[in-house]
Amino acid sequence: MITVNLLDCKIRDLKILVTVVEERNFTRAGEKLFIAQPSISKSVQRLEEELGVTLFDRRMRDVTLTDAGEIVYEHSKEILAMMKRMQIGIEDLSDSTAGHLKIGLPQIIGTFIFPPIGKAYTERYPGVTLKIEERGGLLTEKLVEKGELDVGFVVFPVDNPLLDTEQIYEDSFVLCVSTNHPLSNRMHIELHEVKDEPFIVFAKTFALYKIVMNACERSGFQPNVLLESTQWDLILELVSVQMGIAILPRVFAHKLKNIEIVSIPITNPVFKWKVGVITSKKYYQSTALRRFLETIRKIYG
Repeated sequence: MITVNLLDCKIRDLKILVTVVEERNFTRAGEKLFIAQPSISKSVQRLEEELGVTLFDRRMRDVTLTDAGEIVYEHSKEILAMMKRMQIGIEDLSDSTAGHLKIGLPQIIGTFIFPPIGKAYTERYPGVTLKIEERGGLLTEKLVEKGELDVGFVVFPVDNPLLDTEQIYEDSFVLCVSTNHPLSNRMHIELHEVKDEPFIVFAKTFALYKIVMNACERSGFQPNVLLESTQWDLILELVSVQMGIAILPRVFAHKLKNIEIVSIPITNPVFKWKVGVITSKKYYQSTALRRFLETIRKIYG
């Protein structure tokens, strides 16, 4: 029978273990933690000696946990999360306007939604350090759920019962065409009317791509995609030289100046770009985070 005294297990060693498992590699874990690889190996060996178990199956080429390793890994995550909550609570007592916030922010939302929030918050609470993680929506959800991000901005809807969600922004999609396009004088349009046009769209990894594709499907056609891009300004520039058309949230079309495009409201189907914030239901919300959410509501409420 193995007697485990968790008090003998150093928090630093637990953090190293969790990082090795999540990075699936000792070297990458060392790079992430800025610790030399031999020190990583010694930390794991020390943990094994203290617990009296083998954590990794060293016969395997990849990082593979033993049964005991799985148990230690899961409990290590819980211990580290508890330590983080304790630290946040102490920071709240000492100075409610200080601390750190880790924010998940997809590129597009960062461009159009975040700047006024960031400006207002840092001016009001200069003692809080903001760390931006530019991640896609799905990864942002997972990191918020795990407590690795304090808050995330994502395109709605979000279907995750472990997250608290709050929509903060909504914008209609419009058809963007060149000022020389035959449709440029239209006051409004139905989506099926452009089924034969070449489309310039966001890359498949973007939520905006899926929204547009779903709207086209509901209108009875599969769009002829000429080009995909990760850059909203490039999409509009290509539209302006008549390479194709684009369907974007209205705010995109109004962002670029001195570009020859026209934005036309789409009346059938009407579909929206909905943006919101997500936080974990499981983890404690620091005063810094609560003030951040209040700032968002003041700007977009």
